[in-house]
Amino acid sequence: MSLLNQQNPFFAHPHLAGSVWPDPVRDTFEDRVAAVAAVGSPGMGMGAYELEEVLKTRSLDSLLGVAAEHGVHIGEIELLLGWHADGEEGEQARRTEEQLFSWAEAFGAERVKTSAVFFPPAGLPPMDLLVERFAALCDRAAERGLAMELEPFAVFPAFHYGVAADVVAAADRPNGGLLIDAWHLFRDPNGPGALERVEGRHITGVELCDGAADPVGGDLQKDCVDSRMLPGEGDFDLVWMMRTLEAKGVDVPLSTEVLSAQLRELTPKEVATRTTAAVRKLLSAAAPA
Repeated sequence: MSLLNQQNPFFAHPHLAGSVWPDPVRDTFEDRVAAVAAVGSPGMGMGAYELEEVLKTRSLDSLLGVAAEHGVHIGEIELLLGWHADGEEGEQARRTEEQLFSWAEAFGAERVKTSAVFFPPAGLPPMDLLVERFAALCDRAAERGLAMELEPFAVFPAFHYGVAADVVAAADRPNGGLLIDAWHLFRDPNGPGALERVEGRHITGVELCDGAADPVGGDLQKDCVDSRMLPGEGDFDLVWMMRTLEAKGVDVPLSTEVLSAQLRELTPKEVATRTTAAVRKLLSAAAPA
């Protein structure tokens, strides 16, 4: 099914959490699953930081039972960092990777979200090293039947969409590609250009949101976590983005990730209902005349 024909979006984990990391997830797993089911969504994601806490007091089987009862698919696990690193950081990343892959297998998820973060003054490693290690990560994921979604974060601009696009193209793995997150894409000066040149087969995920033309209050980090908007409520050229993806033949679950202080005042069901309506309106606007 093409992107423009998907009427009910998938919900990325932060979209329904009711809070922002590192704060604990506010709303229960049961409430979020029920909200996803109520709008006919194909599923939702789970974050490793929540699973680490939840599984201290309840079993994985109990979570699987709730999801199965409502017919909700847990299709994505996040977030893996450090796959490019050496030494202790690299060893920790491999332990986290194994845990995320195991959870993904248990839930029947198809995708694992990952990124690369370099805090100043640290610079990027050589490109050939990034390519080699991302390719190796994808190969390990493929052994578990998983796809890797590589997401650059605009708040950490060293590893931007231009770099990430070069990494996935050079690695050229069928199960590894870019995650096109609208907020990070449009807040990254390299984002739109990277989207235009990357091949559709190198895109493994799409997340919708909207935003003001400039970061609210001039604070990029705060804009990222508090001021995103539902699709169609801001200034991002989402119609262009969707048509560009459609023209590339991108065929992945259409997801949403709207981090918003206003939405966090609502219940999961209210958020899911408003989001679904906004996505359908966007898809109608993006559809060929």
